[in-house]
Amino acid sequence: MTSIDDDDELATLRRRAYAPGADISSDPAALRRLMELEQREAVVEDAADRVPETPHAPAEDEREPQAPPRRRMPRLRRSSVIVLSAAVLVVVCAATAIIVVQRTQTDPLQAGATQVARLAADPSFDVPSVLTPGVSSGTTGYAEYEGFRVATYASFDTGDDAAKCMTVWQPDLLDISGGGFSYDGRFFLTSCGAGVFPANTMLHLSEDSAEIRATDLPAGTSLHFVYDKTNDEIVVFRG
Repeated sequence: MTSIDDDDELATLRRRAYAPGADISSDPAALRRLMELEQREAVVEDAADRVPETPHAPAEDEREPQAPPRRRMPRLRRSSVIVLSAAVLVVVCAATAIIVVQRTQTDPLQAGATQVARLAADPSFDVPSVLTPGVSSGTTGYAEYEGFRVATYASFDTGDDAAKCMTVWQPDLLDISGGGFSYDGRFFLTSCGAGVFPANTMLHLSEDSAEIRATDLPAGTSLHFVYDKTNDEIVVFRG
């Protein structure tokens, strides 16, 4: 027989499972306890069903041989099956959500890089015109990151949806003179987008690269700059 305390606990758990605002599907321990108590109750009920009435004892020669009783497994209540199914559905949905998030992560190369910055347009930064020869408009400079500056500008493709180009450099290493320029570092990087693919460029800072002196980054750091057209920002990944 179940105790009064078990009966009270079972009633409480059933309210959490079947009443409006049921929350037991998010509590595995409570769900297991509900199934345990309902299973125990089913065993008690089955045992009660099997107690025969006490008939008049038949004569010795009237008794018929009887097959030994078969053991029956405790029956799960239909309510327990419903709750268990709901809990499984919650787990499946959670796993699906995790997969979707992983597939839509920002890292464009799925290389395990970490997004470390988003550089907004910086109207106060004057992009040197010698860096964008032949481009008369549509040039944008962005906020500084570890001594680097980024500029985007229109490509020579035509049309409103033409992909932009991008240049990454360190202004401290740039020398402008005589209508031209020279660069005293290793990473003066230019790229252009192509269709739906955005302009992006990468670099790897070594101990002997001039650019590392203007950063707080350790040697061996890789950086990936990607143009985000939707937000007009430069997304920076670090690897």
